[in-house]
Amino acid sequence: MESTPPAQGQDDSQQQQQQQGVPSTGFPDVDMYRRRLARSENDADTWAGLLRAARASGSDQLLHEVYVDALKQYPSTGRLLAAFVELELSRGNKEGAESIFNNNLFRVPSIELWRSYLNYVLRANTDDQGSDLPPANRATVMDCYRLVLDNIGCDREAGQIWINFIAFIGSAQSHAPYEEQQKCGLLRETYQKAVAIPMLRVEEIWKGYDAFETRMDRVGAKKVLSKISPSYMTARTALRETNRLWDAIRATRAPSGLPTAPEWTPREIQHLDAWKQYLEWEVSNPLRLSDPAAVHQRVVYAYEQACMDLRFYPEVWIEFAEYFSSSGQQNEALAKLRTASSVLPSSLAVQFAYAEAAEMLKQLDVCKDVYEHVVRTMRLAIDRVTSRYSRKLARLERKLAHLSPKDDAGEGQASAAGAEAPAVPTPVPAPDSESEEDSSGGGESGADTSLASDSDAGGAAGPGRGSAQRRAEWRAVRARKAIERRMERVEARREGELKGKRAAYSLVWIMYLRHAQRTEGINAVRQLLRRPRAEPAGYLTYHLFVAAALMEYHVAKRADVAGKLFEYYAKAFPDSPEYIVEYMNYLISSGDDTNVRALFERIHGTGAADASDIWTMFADFEYSFGDMGAISKLDKRFIEKFKHESTLTRMATRYGYLDVDCVAVSDFGIPYRPEMHAAALVDPSDSRTRQDSAREEPSRPAENGKRDRRHSSSAAAAGLPNIAVASITGRYLNKNQLLASVTPGRFVRPAVGLLKELRPEAESVAESEAPRFAASDTGARPGHAPPAPNSRQLLDHGDVLSYVAASVAAPGTSAFDGAPLNADALLGTIMQLSALSPAVQSNYRPLSYMPWLGRADHPPHQAHGGGGPFGGRSRSRGRRGADGDGPGGGHNHPARHGARGGPAHRQPPYARSPARTGGGGGRHGDRGFRGRP
Repeated sequence: MESTPPAQGQDDSQQQQQQQGVPSTGFPDVDMYRRRLARSENDADTWAGLLRAARASGSDQLLHEVYVDALKQYPSTGRLLAAFVELELSRGNKEGAESIFNNNLFRVPSIELWRSYLNYVLRANTDDQGSDLPPANRATVMDCYRLVLDNIGCDREAGQIWINFIAFIGSAQSHAPYEEQQKCGLLRETYQKAVAIPMLRVEEIWKGYDAFETRMDRVGAKKVLSKISPSYMTARTALRETNRLWDAIRATRAPSGLPTAPEWTPREIQHLDAWKQYLEWEVSNPLRLSDPAAVHQRVVYAYEQACMDLRFYPEVWIEFAEYFSSSGQQNEALAKLRTASSVLPSSLAVQFAYAEAAEMLKQLDVCKDVYEHVVRTMRLAIDRVTSRYSRKLARLERKLAHLSPKDDAGEGQASAAGAEAPAVPTPVPAPDSESEEDSSGGGESGADTSLASDSDAGGAAGPGRGSAQRRAEWRAVRARKAIERRMERVEARREGELKGKRAAYSLVWIMYLRHAQRTEGINAVRQLLRRPRAEPAGYLTYHLFVAAALMEYHVAKRADVAGKLFEYYAKAFPDSPEYIVEYMNYLISSGDDTNVRALFERIHGTGAADASDIWTMFADFEYSFGDMGAISKLDKRFIEKFKHESTLTRMATRYGYLDVDCVAVSDFGIPYRPEMHAAALVDPSDSRTRQDSAREEPSRPAENGKRDRRHSSSAAAAGLPNIAVASITGRYLNKNQLLASVTPGRFVRPAVGLLKELRPEAESVAESEAPRFAASDTGARPGHAPPAPNSRQLLDHGDVLSYVAASVAAPGTSAFDGAPLNADALLGTIMQLSALSPAVQSNYRPLSYMPWLGRADHPPHQAHGGGGPFGGRSRSRGRRGADGDGPGGGHNHPARHGARGGPAHRQPPYARSPARTGGGGGRHGDRGFRGRP
């Protein structure tokens, strides 16, 4: 029973379908997948989704249509063919099922399709009661089994078919002794064939064969089995290897199970490599078969399986044809390449291989048809790209033209107004509905909006000011700018696509010229060259004309004609460094020294003047064949042209040949001198130095909003001259950093106006007294931290660190409501100060002098664990430290009695002692008792 399609949103879906030229089916999921396929018909995942949606719809007619469409795209997928056969049989369409068998059975060596055919024949010739079959029906089934096993009997998954065939033979009724003998002989022959094939369930077949021979002749069974046992053992060993290879193939297969065009992802490369390993394994004859026909059958079947799975991979088809050719089967190789040519009409490798195979067999008409077909295909590809982007540009130009003349006049007024323009939203043109790339190619419309808003909002003095006419003018200006930026991006994409198309089109003509030269001679090449020369400008690259000129030089031995061709096409490619290099290379190889120097002088003032390849080639020419006057002048020009060049680098190049650079290595040590070795890696076409590039390169935000740590380190290193900075943002800091001066711009300044002076309640200490604070002086109870001293007194005595710690982390800070401060970052900044003021230096006290970080009534080398929140660090859970004055206190004598500390308290980095655990208030705290974390 067919399910009723949902009616909600059906009108909108049908309208969208009609806009894209796709008829609506009434099933939203099916329509969605069909719209996707209208944009990309080679998407295997979309085809798989369409098949699932069609099955879920419950409509047999819709599913039939989807299968027909899918088989047009994947005609050699056995799984689809077998499912289509079952659908036709379920609908009672036996003629349709038989038509599928007739058209695909011998063309697609798929075990799924052959198994479906076998089941169809069995259903037509047997009954459910299991009664004995009539002789005619038994003969039909027997022929069907033999046909199936002859075609796919060597398949790894054919074990069940062999078992069924053996059972079918054994079920025959014998009415005479000779019939029994014939049946036993047929069973023995079938068993012996089956146990020699590395397929699943081969062990089960061997056990059946063992039982059969034992039942027939218990005495002679051992002798017969001993002869067949080596083949069985080889097959069983090969089966283990086959399982490993097929596991790799299945693990890397596409989730859809359908052939996919290669995009050269890691998974696709692994899948291709897995198939190649299996093919190499089959070609190596792992079963050690003595019959070449049997080996050939297995290899051909393996290649057929690979071509079904890797349908859109050209190299598999070409290697299959090469195998036929190496076996002396040239016609079969040509037929296989003909099939590949129809499967991959846009593959240049397949088309060229097909033409060369036909040329080897002297089928020149086939060669000409192939080349003409490829020329038309590549030409149409360029036309399609050009027309598609021309339509896009025409639409954008029409949008520009639709702007009124008032908008054009207002553009100048708006640009002159500058900051008086009001901040109003920018109407950015929406993406064209006909172009899917514009709407999904990276969010260009959003980029237009942000660019227009960011670039123009800064000039707005304030919202609401200005007349309505002024706002309309600004909207028109921003809309025009957005359209112009979009046109630039469209033109850039067009050039990117046309670059590859032009190269491919030129390559096709070059291959066509080579074929004409081999088969008809140089005069045919000259006649054929007239056709590409008549192409519009921009359809071909310089490669074609270089190939034609060199054919005149090497084949016709006409150096004058080749030189004229090079000179003629130099006018078409005056700014192409590659063409100039080829032209100069030809002049050097032909010995035309005068024109080599003339060509080099002529490039100055063109786009090829800064090309490093041209300068390098000409320098090698002068160093090899010029005089010292010309060499000296060229070196001076080299040094003036490129900043990274010097007299030393020129000498190192001049005193070398090919890969012999012992002067540069031994005498000048260029590879060991970083500044010269790095300069040698700079592209000479860039006149700036590497340092200029690093200085002028703006900082770019990292992807996903994450900070670029490497770039931050580089920027920080640029701000710290003469200091080697390893990683400012990394875990470990370079110690030389602490000697660098502080750059105020690199640190966030707190809002000082929000700070309030901290007034602790502790007694003030006389300024004349030395600031030594003990627990007994403050009246604090044992086990509790003493109150902090007056912060002003600490600052007067120069203890800046103690003052900051007292202001940030001392007890009593719960009433602090100023700007939040990061104590770690602030103290880290202070520690990077190169020097304190002289007044502060004279009264500076060490960090261990702070009473709330440790008791000061002990010498530093005997300091016990301190109290307070920054007491000695302890990782142990236990009783309160015996000698500690607060939570986390601990003893500091590891040799005798390091005591357990109290609850662990983490210290900031600047207050940690070298000791990992135990006490640590002082700077000389030793390693204490290591407790449980």
